[in-house]
Amino acid sequence: MKRRGFLLAAAAVVVFVGGIAYYRISGGIPVDVFRVRLGRVEEVTAAVAAGTVKSFLESVLSTETGGQVSEVLVREGSPVRRGEVLARIVDPELARQAEATLAEEGQARDALLQAEAKRREATIRVRAERGRTENNLRKAREDYRRSEDLFRDGFVSRSDLEGAATLLGNAEEEARFTAAGESMLQALDREIDVLRGRIEAARARTAALAARRAKLTITAPFSGVITKKSCEIGESKLPGGALLVLADPSSSYVEAQIDEADAAKVRVGQTVRLMPEAFRGEKFTGRVSEVRPTVEASKEVSRANTIAIALTSSPQPLRLGMSVDVEVLTGGKDNVPMIPSSALMERDAKKFVYVVSGGKTVRRDVTVGVSNWDRSEILTGVSPGEDVVTSLEIKDLAPGSRVGIRSRQ
Repeated sequence: MKRRGFLLAAAAVVVFVGGIAYYRISGGIPVDVFRVRLGRVEEVTAAVAAGTVKSFLESVLSTETGGQVSEVLVREGSPVRRGEVLARIVDPELARQAEATLAEEGQARDALLQAEAKRREATIRVRAERGRTENNLRKAREDYRRSEDLFRDGFVSRSDLEGAATLLGNAEEEARFTAAGESMLQALDREIDVLRGRIEAARARTAALAARRAKLTITAPFSGVITKKSCEIGESKLPGGALLVLADPSSSYVEAQIDEADAAKVRVGQTVRLMPEAFRGEKFTGRVSEVRPTVEASKEVSRANTIAIALTSSPQPLRLGMSVDVEVLTGGKDNVPMIPSSALMERDAKKFVYVVSGGKTVRRDVTVGVSNWDRSEILTGVSPGEDVVTSLEIKDLAPGSRVGIRSRQ
C-alpha cells in the first residue's frame, strides 16, 4: 500500500515537472482540451436523493390480540420459510377464558348424559305403564258395557253395575297418570335440547378462543428474510403492535424520488442507470416500472414524485435497504456537437467556454441543448473540430491567456 502511494506521488511529480517544462518551452499555460465532435448526448433525470432497495413482497407481522412475547425464534437477517414459526405470544386472560369454556362444556356434557339416561329410563317405564293402563282401560270399558247390558236384562244388580263403573273410573284415572308420564318425556326432551345447545355454544366459544390462541403464534406468510425485529421476550404488545418485518429479496426493486419539475419527463418503460453505494464503479441497469400518481412532500425538495424501478441486470446481489444513485434516461440526441459538461462556465446568466485558438484562450458564449452531468449538446458557439479547455481549475486562466495543449480527448 505504501509502495503504491509512493508510485502515485512520483507520477504526480513527473506530471507536474513535465507541465512546467512544457510551459517553459511553449511559453503558455499547459491546459487539457476536448475536441468538439459529433456524438450522442443523453437526457438524464437524476433522483433528488439516493434510492432505496425494497421488496415488492413485504409484510409487517403483528398480533391481532395483545399479550406478552414469550418466544422470538429469529433475528434481523434470518432467512425463513413459509409457515415457519417466528415468535409466540401468551395471553393469560385468554387461557383462563379457554379453561372456563372447556369446564362449561364438560359440565353441560355430563348433565346431558344424565338427562339422556333419565329419559331412557322414563321411556321404558312410560311404555310399560301405557301398555298396562291401555289393557286395563279396555277391559274396564268392556266389563262396564257388559254390566249395563246384563243390568237392563235383569241378570245383575245395580251394585254390580256400580262396581263396574268404579273399576272403569279407576282405569281412566290411571290412564290420565300415564298421559302425565308422556308430558314428563316431552319435558325431558326439552331439557336435552337445551343442554345440547349449551354444548354447541361452548364448543363454538372454544373454537373461537382456539383460533385467537392460534393467532398468538406468529408464522411466516411467505419465504423471505427478516428485515426488522421490533419485539423482545417479556415485552407486552397491544393488538396490532408490530413484531417483525418480513421481505422477499427475490422480488426486489429500487424506489426513488424525482423532483416534481422533472417528473413529467419520467415514464414507465424508460431505462435507468443504477449506481449502488456498496459497489462503487459498477453500474446496474433497470427499467421504470411504476410512476406513482401523486406528488408528495420530500425532505430533499419541496415536492417529489416517487417511482419504482425494476432491475434488468444485476452483476452483484443488491441487499434490501441499500442506497442506490438513480439516473433515468428520459431522452437524447444522436450525432450532435458535444463537449464535457465540466467545460461549461456560467456568468451573468450566460453559459460560455474557453476555446484554444492561435495559442490563446478565447471566450465563446454557447447555447446548450440536451445535457447531463457528463456531456452537453452545443447548439451554437463552437463547432466540431475546435478544442475546448477542460482544465478550468487553473487559477490564472482567462480570455487571451497564452496556453499550450497538454492533453487532448
